[in-house]
Amino acid sequence: MNATLSPDGTSMSRRGGGHASHADAAAPSTIAQAAAQRFAALRRAEELAIELARHDISADVHELASGRAAVSIYYGLIAFTDGQEIRWTSPKPSYRGRPVSVAEATMAAAVDRLVRDHRILRSRPLTDVLGSELPLLADVLTADHVVPR
Repeated sequence: MNATLSPDGTSMSRRGGGHASHADAAAPSTIAQAAAQRFAALRRAEELAIELARHDISADVHELASGRAAVSIYYGLIAFTDGQEIRWTSPKPSYRGRPVSVAEATMAAAVDRLVRDHRILRSRPLTDVLGSELPLLADVLTADHVVPR
């Protein structure tokens, strides 16, 4: 069968006149990539929870509809991962007194800083933590929705 290229660069058969669209060809790959990212995010979040448990810190892992995963560590301390980076809002204030967004690429660095941030929050009265600008799990889940299992 002879094939030519359509104006958009996709293959078009000379017989039958039809051609495969980019969306049809890319769909399985895109779905596979999204599934792989979800799996990587969930795996990384579970690894983080295991590492925190070695420091006597319990954490819950939540798969989010966005493809990321959330690790709920303490009131106001929620880490997010896309499978690579681990991000959270630190309770240690900036020089202006505002919470600081933190990102770590390595598990060891993330665990070290999260353990310190956990200690900071545990030392504060819970009413101070709940009244702060730090994220709460319910807010995150409402905004991003947990993927039903």
